[in-house]
Amino acid sequence: MNNILFLSSVVIIVSIFMYRYLSKFGVPMLLVFISLGMIFGENGIFKIDYDNYELSRDICSFALIYIIFFGGFGTNLSMAKGIIKKSLILSSLGVIFTSLLTGVFAHYALKIDWYTSFLIGSVLGSTDAASVFAILRSHKLNLKENTASLLEIESGSNDPFAYVLTISFLTLSKGGLNLPILLFKQVCFGLLVGYIFAKLSCLVIGKTKNLDSGMSMALITASMLLSYSLSEFIGGNGYITVYLLGVLVGNIRFNKKSEIVSFFNGITSIMQILIFFLLGLLVNPLEALKYAVPAILIMIAMTLIIRPFVVYLLISPLKSSRGQKLLTSWAGLRGAASVVFAILVIVANKEIGMIVFNIAFIVVLLSIAIQGSLLPFFSRKFDMIDEEGDVLKTFNDYSDTENVDFITAEINQNHKWVGKQVKNLEFMPSVLLVLIIRNRQNIIPNGDTVIENGDRIVLCGSSFVEKDTRINLYESIVDKTSKYKDKSIRELDKNTLIVMIKRDEVAMIPSGSTTILENDILVLLDR
Repeated sequence: MNNILFLSSVVIIVSIFMYRYLSKFGVPMLLVFISLGMIFGENGIFKIDYDNYELSRDICSFALIYIIFFGGFGTNLSMAKGIIKKSLILSSLGVIFTSLLTGVFAHYALKIDWYTSFLIGSVLGSTDAASVFAILRSHKLNLKENTASLLEIESGSNDPFAYVLTISFLTLSKGGLNLPILLFKQVCFGLLVGYIFAKLSCLVIGKTKNLDSGMSMALITASMLLSYSLSEFIGGNGYITVYLLGVLVGNIRFNKKSEIVSFFNGITSIMQILIFFLLGLLVNPLEALKYAVPAILIMIAMTLIIRPFVVYLLISPLKSSRGQKLLTSWAGLRGAASVVFAILVIVANKEIGMIVFNIAFIVVLLSIAIQGSLLPFFSRKFDMIDEEGDVLKTFNDYSDTENVDFITAEINQNHKWVGKQVKNLEFMPSVLLVLIIRNRQNIIPNGDTVIENGDRIVLCGSSFVEKDTRINLYESIVDKTSKYKDKSIRELDKNTLIVMIKRDEVAMIPSGSTTILENDILVLLDR
């Protein structure tokens, strides 16, 4: 037990620091986690012999619940007007057509038997929500025609359909499969359970307005896991259930919602690390290389032929521009779900499963590395960048309210504001004088209020938010070894800008003659 905890913590910490460094060079996050798993694996540096596919299936299936739920929870439906129909058609019929056409290609072009070919098509049928979300956010891809919402809803809702197809083809080998009944139960029962639990969750959240963020997180997590298990128990698709639950709960307003979004964002990140680390741990690079040629051909066919054909076929009648269709075609990234479904195939049939797994591994690797890295380029190439838009509005953790901060200052007899009316004072834009404390009394000022000696004023202004700049504010405590100790502001390096000093719980704005003392807390501007 202790060894597992130790290894898990080390992997997460190393993954974070590797990603923080390598992301500067444009290396996709998931490639970092896969590479780390391969380093720890049997053919890597640490030689960990791990091939427990049953345990990996259970762990990855559990992780996928969080990933799919958060895909729904983070989607802002109010920004998805006009593209819901396109998204749902692509996430359902799009997956079916993609899977079947991929299977046909694998059979005729690569001479793989029909059963294995359709299993390959099924596990690769869906696109990856986590990768799409990460690229849109990190590159701030503000796309025209609500294309960001189109990609988010499609990628967030299409994993369940790929799962249904994978289970259907696995069940074929056992015989007695009634595909129409299976599809009906998986989809309809899944939607029904998700809707009921979403309504119950929204009702409870609405009735308990004083529920703190911790209890709200526990309630939503319990609802998610319970709805998944109940849906699976009655023959529904648990992934459809938790996605619908996430969409409906994520699009209501409730207390501390931003904290809950942050919680699930963090949990989802850990789940992604877990899935792709296990993938790297399970894969044998030498064995996988045997399937490199068919995997590359499948990747090329899916990216340049099958996905564009399906996209053009399904959304052309729905008034989509050429740029939207081209970009949607390119943005069909494969990811975590494909890995999980490939592991399901191994557990059911190891011989066929290893073929499917190794091909899926290489396709996912290439998709993330090539399609993911070039998505910003093709967004510009197809003229789909909206310079006036804000892609963050398509996510539920976006807030269109502006954060404000308050600062206080003492007015002495030499201050130039003494004796002036508020309406005659010169402020920076968006700065307001909201309160005057005079002789221990609070005065709400108006334009005719006169500033007096000894007044303590409170100013309100917009919080600093870093967007497109490389500016960063951070704190530094001055200890006895600090290079700033006992130096005046004017003695410091010209590239060092101290915007505030906290001394004995009092904040002060420094001047050139201000001397920095031990135990001061400096607020520095990093440019």
